[in-house]
Amino acid sequence: FFKYTHPGVSFLLLKKNVPMYVLLCANLLTASTISIPRENCSHKAPCIEYHAFMASVKSIFNFFLHKANFFKHFATLVIEVIILLLIFLIAFFIGASLASFAGCVAWRFANNVPQTIPRSFCENCGHALCFWQLIPVVGYLLQGGRCAFCKHKIPDHETLIEIVFGLFCGKIFLLHPDSPNLLTLFLSAWLLFLAWTDALKFCVPAASLYGGGAVLLLCRIDALAQRNAIDWCFFLLLFCLMRLFEQKQMFGAADTFVCLILSVLFGIQNFCFLLFLSCCLIILHYAFFHQKMLPFIPFILCSYLFFGCFFPQVINV
Repeated sequence: FFKYTHPGVSFLLLKKNVPMYVLLCANLLTASTISIPRENCSHKAPCIEYHAFMASVKSIFNFFLHKANFFKHFATLVIEVIILLLIFLIAFFIGASLASFAGCVAWRFANNVPQTIPRSFCENCGHALCFWQLIPVVGYLLQGGRCAFCKHKIPDHETLIEIVFGLFCGKIFLLHPDSPNLLTLFLSAWLLFLAWTDALKFCVPAASLYGGGAVLLLCRIDALAQRNAIDWCFFLLLFCLMRLFEQKQMFGAADTFVCLILSVLFGIQNFCFLLFLSCCLIILHYAFFHQKMLPFIPFILCSYLFFGCFFPQVINV
């Protein structure tokens, strides 16, 4: 439609960086004043001024429609990103809270402190903690890594475990935002609590050990029905080997039970991957620190988190 452009609009065309909508509006406003030779008009065809006017209207409409579609798609993308970010933050907070709670319960169990009373307190000065100090990760940052009352340094590994477990739970929820695998979340919290108590006291509460294992088996009773004779022979062989290691004081009863539960949930092949990586981590730890007596469940937890982050199909329950 710029073929029959008004001279004033032609001047705008010679300028650089003139927005397209300015040219469209200018041509639309001057379309009725365009001078067309009489011989170029036909009595059977509409007037060319009318064609120029309608072309301007159509071009302006298409221009703004294109802009509207672009902003619509952009707004939809921004909303989706915000929703995923909120899901991740909520899942991170849930995971970090579970890790903080597991650490608190494990410390109380290791130090023979009642689980219900008193309320959470500083391990050094015994002062009761405020609510903002109990927020996972955030409370550590607000206090500068030290107790707000006695300035005693807060162990860094506790906050690191909260961050790692929060990221792990965030990944679980992002993989399946509509229906997250709550059984995987329960298994992760169960392993974390057992690993923490095992690391502090070299023993775990029997009620938590057998109760959590029973819940996992009942939730995956279909996995037991799908096992064939070869799988059951492997489970029996694994149980006999672990019992033999127990007699030689190389493993504990809790290690045997946890390994049996994980082998049933993950299958033979995936459990072998998990067990192999756990043994490799123990060898590396001994090579650097030369510690002879080591808890085994924490290394199982590390392997579990590694496969959960990079190879989630291995620990898919």
